[in-house]
Amino acid sequence: MNKFIVRIGVLSLFALLEINVVHAQSHEAEKVALYITQEMSFLNMTTTQAEQVYQINLQAANAVENLSQNSNAQQIGTVENIEGFTEILKQRNLAVQEILSPVQFQLFKENKIIRAATFRTIVMAKMLDLTQDQLDPIFEINQAVVKNVRKDLDTYFSADNNWGKKNAQRKLNRALKKTDKAFDKVLSPQQTTIYHENVDLLRNVLREEYGTKDSF
Repeated sequence: MNKFIVRIGVLSLFALLEINVVHAQSHEAEKVALYITQEMSFLNMTTTQAEQVYQINLQAANAVENLSQNSNAQQIGTVENIEGFTEILKQRNLAVQEILSPVQFQLFKENKIIRAATFRTIVMAKMLDLTQDQLDPIFEINQAVVKNVRKDLDTYFSADNNWGKKNAQRKLNRALKKTDKAFDKVLSPQQTTIYHENVDLLRNVLREEYGTKDSF
């Protein structure tokens, strides 16, 4: 496939990410991009679409990787980085929209559980340096997490005032805390420490991707 054509097709959508995307593709980013593309098989993409979506996922994975590299361990969970991750996922979703048919993209939009689990897995893969064997169980846990807190997420995004949103966020955080132990069974001690140090960021990544309908 002509990768140059794919890059031109989504160039404007990734303009805000250009400073974050590294030109040399890392093996880690390629591994994550391939895995995430395979997890989008429910869209029944053509071979051409799958190759194009892979390139989009690869750009997103590289943007996440470079964003993490530009932050030291103590600052990775700052507001600026949360906004950075959120911008990456929004631009990635808009680029995917350009490739998919209207029917496929509607299915993609509606499948909030896979969307949120997918992007959280991308961020965790880089942050925790996940191995190939860890990708499947981490993705499955992320799917289970979103399913378990979906009611709380829907309440959070449907709240029509600050008090309601804050109250929903407290309930959401309590529900998410109950899921943390599932990751402890899959992660190494060092990965577990890093996970808990950045748990607020990872909760925000999940919440923001689940609620990105306004960016489409």
